[in-house]
Amino acid sequence: MIRYIVKRILLLIPVILAVSFVVYFLMDLAPGDVVSMLAPQDATPEQIEQLKEELNLNGTLIERYGRYILDLLHGDLGDSYMQKRPVMELFAERFPATFKLALASQVVALLIALPLGITAARRRGTLIDGASMITAMIGVSMPSFWLALLLIILFSSKLGILPSGGDNGFASLIMPAIALGTSQAGSLTRITRSGMLDVLSSDYLRTARAKGVPEKTVIRKHALKNALIPIITIFGSNLGNALGGAVAIETVFSWPGVGRLTTTAVNQRDTILATGCIIMFTLFLNVTLLIVDIAYAFVDPRIKAQYSK
Repeated sequence: MIRYIVKRILLLIPVILAVSFVVYFLMDLAPGDVVSMLAPQDATPEQIEQLKEELNLNGTLIERYGRYILDLLHGDLGDSYMQKRPVMELFAERFPATFKLALASQVVALLIALPLGITAARRRGTLIDGASMITAMIGVSMPSFWLALLLIILFSSKLGILPSGGDNGFASLIMPAIALGTSQAGSLTRITRSGMLDVLSSDYLRTARAKGVPEKTVIRKHALKNALIPIITIFGSNLGNALGGAVAIETVFSWPGVGRLTTTAVNQRDTILATGCIIMFTLFLNVTLLIVDIAYAFVDPRIKAQYSK
């Protein structure tokens, strides 16, 4: 297990290098630059060159990227051009809000997906099964930002019972979590149904029923446990993506998270801040997926044996 974890961590190095270079390259191709935004309108060429020197933007793209990677190897994500503050400090300020939204959205997704998926599997081929799958398809197909706008119109504009944006307590978390969690619940519902169908007809479940074990216990303790691996996979992927910043949801609800910070950095051509945030997104996504892989071992001991090879 330790060998597997070390191997996965080492694989992060080329991933981070590739991601950082792509972001750097694309930001350089984008029209406009941070110097033109910071320089006065009547700035002379000498002043512009001096500003480039101050921001360490002189040299070719490869030279600038090389300097960035050298700083990154020392654990320094650099300072934001526009905000004049360390990227890690800005990320740390915004990450708790994103983490809170990500966890809340996954709770919503699980509360929707598990009952729907289990019920659909137990009532396979019935009207309930069909209704559950239609609901799941609607969740998969519906853009989260569109649902977010509908929620704002209904609960904020019409009813006035929930705030339309910001992070001001539990009430302001409800609509963003529902909008983000509902879109993720669709795929989780389908995976739950598929996993449950694979195990519901197993011999050991028939044996448990023959011994008089209550059906709820059969479903909860036997069937669901053995169907957890694909469910954990989708859950971990959804959580990692949410931690990576639900940009559309954070923008619609003016949520002070990392996704909104990254969008602002891209719009302002703040290459250092955008690259640093995306590197941290990549890191958190891979760490989340690693935790998911390790969780497999606790669900199925056969997988733990594979990790030791």
